[in-house]
Amino acid sequence: MVTLLLDPFLTMGVYCAGKAARDMFHKVLAKEYSEDDSKQTTKEKQQFKVLNYAPGPCDTEMTDELAESPALDTKLHDYFESSKQNNTLVKPEDSAKKLIKLLRNDTYESGAHIDYYDV
Repeated sequence: MVTLLLDPFLTMGVYCAGKAARDMFHKVLAKEYSEDDSKQTTKEKQQFKVLNYAPGPCDTEMTDELAESPALDTKLHDYFESSKQNNTLVKPEDSAKKLIKLLRNDTYESGAHIDYYDV
């Protein structure tokens, strides 16, 4: 399984850096709106909760391009190519259903990073 947020991949530096920055942004945002923040009213604390949801390797135009890209690292290219051929990428609607379930259950800690495969 490819975890682009957590693992570095050759030829995907900008993408991986963006995902790592997103992870830190969500952590900081959650901390800024934590219950320990005396500047927030009780109502504001109850209304604001941060979730960093990683939807999994979804079957999108991006993965189509990755599967066809000769510039991509060979191992990563092979992963996306075989995933496309074997139809093992996550369908966006399946990821969205898991996200909705996660939000409805509301059992995650604010600022948490939760992956599709963790739900």
